[in-house]
Amino acid sequence: MPVTSRVLLALLLCAATPLALAQIYKSVDKDGKTVFSDTPSGNAEAVKLGPVNSMQPPEGVSRDADPQPAEPAQAYYQSLSITSPEDGGSVNNPGGNVLVLFSIDPPLRDGDTTRLVVDGIPGGIPAEGGLLAAGNALGDHMFEVQILDPSGTVLRSSAPVRVTVFRSPVRDKPGRPPRSN
Repeated sequence: MPVTSRVLLALLLCAATPLALAQIYKSVDKDGKTVFSDTPSGNAEAVKLGPVNSMQPPEGVSRDADPQPAEPAQAYYQSLSITSPEDGGSVNNPGGNVLVLFSIDPPLRDGDTTRLVVDGIPGGIPAEGGLLAAGNALGDHMFEVQILDPSGTVLRSSAPVRVTVFRSPVRDKPGRPPRSN
């Protein structure tokens, strides 16, 4: 604990000591309800309090120990970004399958994993070079890639990317004659 925190804690404890030693009074009001107060009233009785509960730290534990944490895992990954599809882009796929490619620097550590989040819902299927978002409805979707440690804690998230999934009508495909109705 830093020195300034220790001093502040000591001052607070000193200020609270008179309150802890103040007398407590018990009385019954005109409606028959029991009232506890630090000010005596006409029919108040002093309440006898037992000793304050306290507990010593377990053996071998020091309150003064301020261990320096190792480098936070979040700081290990310098960058995580979605490289495809691009933000504001569109994907022509009537099945709604979108392959999301991304880059991580430095490379993924042993035990850490990646996860795709689509419209705020974790999912995605590992695919060669990226993660596959399968079965998206037509329309706009937000994609985000996350790096997770072995316990499932999110270490880093990419910036979200908005992508529109659409289906071209058959008649608009090059080389095909227009449909007749």
